[in-house]
Amino acid sequence: MSALVLAGCGLALAAALAGIAALGDLFDAAPPFLALFGLASVAYAVAVAWVRRRPAVGPRGVAGIVLAAVVFRVILLPTPPSLSTDVYRYLWDGRLAVAGVSPYRYPPNAPELAGLRDDVVYPRLNHGDWRTVYPPGAQLLFAGMARLAPESLGAFKRLIVAFDLLTLGLVLMWLRALGRPPAWVLVYAWHPLVAVELAGSGHLDAVALAATVAALWAAAAGREGAAGALLGAGGLVKLYPLLLLPAVWQRRPGRVLAAAAGVLAAGYALYAGEGAAVLGSLARYVAEEEFNPGLRGALDWTLGRLGPGGLLASRLLPLAGLAALALALGVFGRVVPAWQRAAWLVSAYLLATPNLFPWYALWLVPLLAVAPAWPWLYLTCAVALPYVIFVQPVWAVPAWVTAVEFVPLGLGLAVAAWSRTPAAGWRAMRVVP
Repeated sequence: MSALVLAGCGLALAAALAGIAALGDLFDAAPPFLALFGLASVAYAVAVAWVRRRPAVGPRGVAGIVLAAVVFRVILLPTPPSLSTDVYRYLWDGRLAVAGVSPYRYPPNAPELAGLRDDVVYPRLNHGDWRTVYPPGAQLLFAGMARLAPESLGAFKRLIVAFDLLTLGLVLMWLRALGRPPAWVLVYAWHPLVAVELAGSGHLDAVALAATVAALWAAAAGREGAAGALLGAGGLVKLYPLLLLPAVWQRRPGRVLAAAAGVLAAGYALYAGEGAAVLGSLARYVAEEEFNPGLRGALDWTLGRLGPGGLLASRLLPLAGLAALALALGVFGRVVPAWQRAAWLVSAYLLATPNLFPWYALWLVPLLAVAPAWPWLYLTCAVALPYVIFVQPVWAVPAWVTAVEFVPLGLGLAVAAWSRTPAAGWRAMRVVP
């Protein structure tokens, strides 16, 4: 019976993803894309509910889950990215490196780069007046791919899927180390957002996910130095893994911080000649970019009535709360397992960030494989809804989309707190099956 249920869910997921692949340019087909993504999310939810209640699927069942996950990715791998143009920025930065130009020095529209522009990559770049925001580790990856497979979008997407599948394997080993059912790897392996954003759009977050899961696996084994070094490596690709440093130290915080700092210092030393310019347009991104904010949006609605001071407070308060949580968990939370502290930090980050692009929620998915929590699983699927902006007359997430994303999350967490049902919300992250 278990095999039949999972096979049915897998077939439904594959059909929905094949439908998405057949749509072509998803920018021009946002409504059918969201409908198909919704169907994929329903099939995924049924599969998660099944393995959560009946995790004893056996080694063949786990192998079937992994094989199906590979099929899902293969379906979307040949499709051109149309939900995001980030991968074209990766190709552009790699092109600059091969030409001997620092990507931190000039924005794409600078006159000095006129000779490097083309009709394929350059027109698809967003923020053409911004210098790159990607750290040195990402730049090494971009440069390496530019030399191995020049201008190859397909090759870069295959690299991203390779890291994605590495993460899948790491999740499986991490689950075994924690004594969790191996079948729970399905939570990551079959998540439609993972397939769409990594195999479909080719987001660099696949590398950060692999580093994060490897660090948490190392922490579970008591290897705090390795955990810190892995988070440092992740921070050289995307900065956000550094938030989890307080989650992985147990007895030797100094060792964790020293390992992370050493890796970061080695990476940034490669661009020491750039000075402060090595941050690119990161400060501008923090100051100007805002998309689909959670708690920040609610605070804007209330505190924004107080004028500029209120708007500033609405931006700073969630980030201050996130910093306070990280500090508290680092100082007082060492009796809590590393994976649980990480889950709290990532969940808080998704609420506090002023930018919740759909692929940002990928960071939470591996953690939910350890302890599936329905309100957060819901958010990781609903976070695709903001793609409705492609059919909006203005580039803004409608209020109803924000409500559909966050109101059920809030209600689910409230019910969990009220009923004290461990499997319902954050408390689920404390349950050992």
